[in-house]
This record gives sequence, C-alpha cells and structure tokens, in this order.
Amino acid sequence: MAEEMVEAAGEDERELAAEMAAAFLNENLPESIFGSPKAGNGQWASVIRVMNPIQGNTLDLVQLEQNEAAFSVAVCRFSMLRAGPTGSYCPGMCWWESLKDLILNPRSVAGGFVYTYKLVNSGEKLEFLHKTSVEDVPAAIAPFQGRVLIGVGKLLRVYDLGKKKLLRKRENKHIANYICGIQTIGHRVIVPDVQESFIWVSYKRNENQFIVFADDTYPRWVTTATLLDYNTVAGADKFGNICVVRLPPNTNDEVAEDPTGNKALWDRGLLNGASQKAEVIMNYHVGETVLSLQKTTLIPGGSESLVYTTLSGGIGILVSFTSHKFLGG
Repeated sequence: MAEEMVEAAGEDERELAAEMAAAFLNENLPESIFGSPKAGNGQWASVIRVMNPIQGNTLDLVQLEQNEAAFSVAVCRFSMLRAGPTGSYCPGMCWWESLKDLILNPRSVAGGFVYTYKLVNSGEKLEFLHKTSVEDVPAAIAPFQGRVLIGVGKLLRVYDLGKKKLLRKRENKHIANYICGIQTIGHRVIVPDVQESFIWVSYKRNENQFIVFADDTYPRWVTTATLLDYNTVAGADKFGNICVVRLPPNTNDEVAEDPTGNKALWDRGLLNGASQKAEVIMNYHVGETVLSLQKTTLIPGGSESLVYTTLSGGIGILVSFTSHKFLGG
C-alpha cells in the first residue's frame, strides 16, 4: 500500500507521499483495534529468534529481508572445525533456509538462500558468516557426517563450509518431485518426497556418491517423518494418515552406481523404481493433517511412544503393543 501511495502521487507530491508512506510503515497500530496485518500473495516476513526455554525471554533476534520466508533451521558442527588451536571444540553453526517472493500455489520462487551463522556466547548470540544462493526451494536441511545435507527442490546436496559461501560437494538428482524432509542415520539418508513417499539413499564417502537403494511402492503426500530405528521410519501425509514403513531384513545398501544403465535392465524394481522395496507395517487414520512426529518417552523408564501434532492444534500419542495379548480377541 505504501508503494502504491508513492506511485500514485504526482511529481510535485512525490516527496510528501514518500514521507507519508514512511510514517505509515513505521506506525504500530494496535492489533486489538485494527487486527493483525494480512500479507498479500507472495508477501512474507520472517524472523529468527533465539530463546531461553526456561525463562521464555528472547536472547537474540534476526530479521530477514523483505519477502523472504524462512522454511527450515538446523544446527551442526563441521568436522574441519572441530578442534581449535587449543584443542577446544569450535562453536556450532546454525543454518536457516529462506525463499524470495514465494507463491505457494502454483509454486514459484524468485530464488532461495541458505544463511550460515556461528553460535557464540554459549549459543546465546548469532554471528553472521555468509549467505549462499540456490536456484530452487531449499525446504529441508540436516547435519550429516560433519557436513550439511540440503534438499534443493528435488536435488539432494551435501555442502561443506567455505570462507565466503557453502561449497557444494555432491548431489543426487534421482528424487522424484520435491524433498520435504531429511532423516539421517549412519551412512543412510531417508528422503521423504512430497508425493512419492520415502526414498532410501546410501552415501559412499570414499567415492563421494549418493545411491538410491530402496523406496516405497505406495504414493504418499508426506508432511513429516521421524526415524524409529535403523530400518524403520514413521511418516504422515496430508490426508491425515500415519504410517510405519520398514526395510526387509535382507535389504542390501551396498549397491553400486550404474551410469551405463545396463545393470538396471536386470535389477529394476517395481514401477521402475529402486530394486528393493520397503514394507508397510502399520497405517493409522488420524483424520487431521499431521504436522510433526516425534518418538519419545513420556515417563522415566516407560516405553517409547509416537507423539504427533495436527494442523488444528491437536496432540496425540500412538503406543505400540508389547504383547499379542493386548490385541484382544
């Protein structure tokens, strides 16, 4: 609205209109009377806040630029910076990913950025290091073996720390549509796709390769996921379902890259996907879109349970049966 005021003014009134627009932007109107401001299509405002979880006060606050939407955040230590000159551990690095001029439907974006900050003062303050540009939506980020994994659209990339920006070391282009999360355990990377369920990727550090070795046969519009163990992952989709998917015991993740495609003719799996398929252990219909999943123990010494939250503010718990006698009959 402020820009429209300046554009609509004539040449003689341009300076006065600019002063009025600046006063309009700086004025803080009470939300109880005027309501909260409503952003237009493609208009975003995001802040990164460091809080004390016990006292609830804000320790540090970083405001992103106009029309940048923060999507994900992660904390990691780079292996190349673990030991300082005195042998002490270097402070962790904090990343968050933002998008410029994002429009959700149909999805379009002017560009993405990955901000790198250093945690100082025992993690109470953020010190800016650099800003890295990416060409697509960076919707997922996770630490991985002293580096960082970033999902840029449908590309899975591993980055290392540089002096002026993050350095891209390797990428995998075999994800179907859009990476909406990243889960790591050992050398395995579980990638939830926004439409094609889960994809298991093995990282070979000596060859610096990401190789897809298993996937799911059921299409799922995954919203969130969490690891249960080395072979099992729990996920939720936008239709209100929670599933548990597990790799078979005979799954082999020591597969080799096949650039010629000759091996794929004989070792191709169902639906032209990976040669090994995961098994669905459980499906549960919640009825609401699940936004987060977490495996946790609610009481000391108790059994682990799966806690989920929904779009409408609900909190639920799924508890596994430890014996067949609980099934009834």
